[in-house]
Amino acid sequence: MDFNTLKNKTVLIIGAGKTGLATAQFLVNKAKKILLTESKEESKDIEEQVQSLSKLGIEFEFNRNSDEFINKSDLVVISPGISPKTELVKKLFSLKIPVISDIELGSYFCTKPIIAITGTNGKTTTTTLISHILNNSGKKTIPCGNIGNPFINIVDKMDKEIDYYVLEISSFQIFYSPTLSCDIALCLNITPDHLDWHIDLNDYIETKYKLLKLQKNNSWSVLNWSDNTIKNFKVPNNVFHFSSNPLDKNILDSHENFAFLEDDFLKVKRKDSIENIIHRNELKLLGSHNIENTLASIATAKILNIETNKINAAIKTFQGVEHRLEFVRNISGKEIYNDSKATNPESTIKAIEALSNNKHNNGTRKNITLILGGRDKKTDLTEMIKLIKQNINEVILFGEARERFEQELSKNSYKNLKIVQNLNEAIDYSLQSKTDIVLFSPACASFDMFKNYEERGRIFKDLVCRL
Repeated sequence: MDFNTLKNKTVLIIGAGKTGLATAQFLVNKAKKILLTESKEESKDIEEQVQSLSKLGIEFEFNRNSDEFINKSDLVVISPGISPKTELVKKLFSLKIPVISDIELGSYFCTKPIIAITGTNGKTTTTTLISHILNNSGKKTIPCGNIGNPFINIVDKMDKEIDYYVLEISSFQIFYSPTLSCDIALCLNITPDHLDWHIDLNDYIETKYKLLKLQKNNSWSVLNWSDNTIKNFKVPNNVFHFSSNPLDKNILDSHENFAFLEDDFLKVKRKDSIENIIHRNELKLLGSHNIENTLASIATAKILNIETNKINAAIKTFQGVEHRLEFVRNISGKEIYNDSKATNPESTIKAIEALSNNKHNNGTRKNITLILGGRDKKTDLTEMIKLIKQNINEVILFGEARERFEQELSKNSYKNLKIVQNLNEAIDYSLQSKTDIVLFSPACASFDMFKNYEERGRIFKDLVCRL
């Protein structure tokens, strides 16, 4: 699709969030008519922006998704959080109105290569690290997409200025992007998640796989060899694998491109040459999962022919991302970590693994209090509970998920539980306990009490820092 196609269409935008409003602004002078519908009431923090866009001829409706707006539309740009299971989307499909994401729309207009990162966990860290490496090597890029900075914004304002789009993309956004073809696509890992949105696990896997299948022949896929699902993906292009697990020599010999961990060094194989990139102790990121994220980033940098010394220097200065195993402060010898970005059990497992080896100077293991809870995604808790029993001295539960989490933990003979009503109570109780570390890693979505995981994390840090 291009300007000439769009200028004859009425475009309906569903959702008045940051991305929906950015999409409306982007479409000014590109579409014949622009409509925006939002099922909730208009919030005060967007009133000024809505007024400004209305003056440009954009029509709004709030507190409904009317048939009047739907029937006028030739194309729908939808908020990715709206599941295809909803009656609204079913109606759009039945009317045969094309439904796309803002990322699909933006891809029609961008002129620079797209590097897209997907996976159940690690997307934000990897997206940010790749951007950091590129910017430190003299290239210009801005991380965007699901990371919080709308892709459509960067396409609209900076397409001529940047060298690459580094795009975090969720399964929701991939689902609504029927023709998106990325120059480099990374798939980090796949574990059950968002099953309330997708039909089932197979649908979730197929959606992730779609990002790779849509690539052109001269593009690259960066794939996790240690993930048995991803390992079996058949892709039509160049492949660069990565793995933090020990590799058999035959595996390395049979692949031209591989980023891997060996003898505590993160290394790269290109054809017949193996090169040390950085020692694992020089990484500032905690946890073995971040070794995988770093290897994936190294593979991407090598595809783009970034020099090893520049990759090494960038990784050494990378501090991680906000709300992901973020050290907040030390209170009376107790270490406080904000891991609000852990919105599923697998992410919380990674956080527990990262902190479970922390020890006192005398060699004894530090005791951990874990704060869990939020909106339950109904995912399986078996592996997380097993790890909690092995490594966590105390669990504090809050939010909508607290009752199911309590039942599952109690059923598995975990007894050191405390249920509280809100985050403030959780923090107060955690600081009264006799543990050394407080880990806020909810394993749940934030929408029962907060707008998003960022707000949840900021409030957690504010409460801690007031003490």
